[in-house]
Amino acid sequence: LEKSLNSAFATNDLHRICGAIDDAVLDSPSIIGVAQDAGIDRTTLYRAFRCEKGPALNTMINVLRALGFHLIVQTNRQRAINPKNRRPRDVRALYKRGADAKATARLLTVAFKGRELHLIVEALAETLYAQENIAEVARKTIRPRETLYRSFTAPRIPRFSTVLSFLDALELQFAVKKRPSGDKSIRPGLRSRFRSQRMN
Repeated sequence: LEKSLNSAFATNDLHRICGAIDDAVLDSPSIIGVAQDAGIDRTTLYRAFRCEKGPALNTMINVLRALGFHLIVQTNRQRAINPKNRRPRDVRALYKRGADAKATARLLTVAFKGRELHLIVEALAETLYAQENIAEVARKTIRPRETLYRSFTAPRIPRFSTVLSFLDALELQFAVKKRPSGDKSIRPGLRSRFRSQRMN
């Protein structure tokens, strides 16, 4: 299952990712159990990964946790640095960009391993504000710059698709990793907090 999910995440394609998670939910021993562990009702679970815009970020995180996984962020392997046929200055710039991408991936992975949604959104906001050219990042996500600012401002919950395109613009991508067996899926207090927050 982990290999299948990561194959979908490697495409950075929202519909492929949602389809893979939908299949995983349907193949799970108890769909009701997944919904309960994710803190959502079964109807929402069915619809979340089949709608055109995909689920909210918290729904994606919670359902993956219910399935026994958590999100990690890594550099996009298909955009790996290739120094061949480049001038020394270009090579140095590429390696610096690669190092920055790896540092950003580590920072975001730490945030996604946690259970606090507001800390995840804060990490995304910090990553956005750290960019030298936010307008260019917004152009790559095909979203207005103001939309990115709003998406990563509490108490809004960004859509998973917004985060996916944001990471893609930074030459990063999501993957999943098995959670440790002793790790509980979601702290009880978070479910009501997730429901009360507005979704962007």
